[in-house]
Amino acid sequence: MVLFGAGQAGRAAARLIGSDWEICCFADNAAGRLPERVLGLEVLPPAEALEHAPDAVCLCAADAGRAGEMAAQLRGLGYTGQILDCASLRLFDARLAVMRLLAEQLKSLGIPGDAAELGVYRGCFAAQINAALPERTLHLFDTFRGFDARDIGPEAGLSRAAAGDFADTSVEAVRSILPHAERAVFHAGYFPETFEPCEGLRFALVSLDADLYAPTAAALPLFWERLSPGGAIIVHDVYGTQYPGAGRALDEFCRGRGVFAVPVGDLHGSAVLRKNR
Repeated sequence: MVLFGAGQAGRAAARLIGSDWEICCFADNAAGRLPERVLGLEVLPPAEALEHAPDAVCLCAADAGRAGEMAAQLRGLGYTGQILDCASLRLFDARLAVMRLLAEQLKSLGIPGDAAELGVYRGCFAAQINAALPERTLHLFDTFRGFDARDIGPEAGLSRAAAGDFADTSVEAVRSILPHAERAVFHAGYFPETFEPCEGLRFALVSLDADLYAPTAAALPLFWERLSPGGAIIVHDVYGTQYPGAGRALDEFCRGRGVFAVPVGDLHGSAVLRKNR
């Protein structure tokens, strides 16, 4: 199999594809501007990659329009084999599965504490936490105005994030999709300033999806110090290519605390931190 696209989706596919397939290389139109190898696999121009005579090519693009262009390019190069679409990766969400399993375990072990999420955006993952832990208060932290300009400075050289990205949301929009909205407490504004009302609380499950270095670095010690023994923090976007600042913040935290992060092979690369009982 050839993986067409050596970016974030391609790297996720390389980790998720089962042992029934042998991946021979990446194909990418940007070969030459990318590293010669990604995850130990050669990165080649599509025409050269097809010289391996693969049984299948997997289109590693989350955008359907882009995937269609890639398929047309392959056919134009004379490839007549099987073309797979990695959009199906969205059907199986490893991060969501881990969260649900953790929620079941927290309940069965009687681990106390509230739930929380930093980086709510439109509330899709928050709604799943709310459904999995309906009996617990869910604290939701977000500016609800997109990235704050104060967090963009530390992103220099890390990402292309801009102030106001992800601003197309609101407290009302998120509240409307929560299955147990009466259990949600919204903390709208700049983090960590909005954390003050929660300083005396305990947490059992926390989702950190702030994308950027500064809020992730601020959140990790605040929630870790208040995490119940046996509790868990799920950190999103730490092994992807779009927002490496979150991964840097996680690495620094783990080195400083002697904590190990357990990787989760979802599309954007997540990690779980678990506090010893």
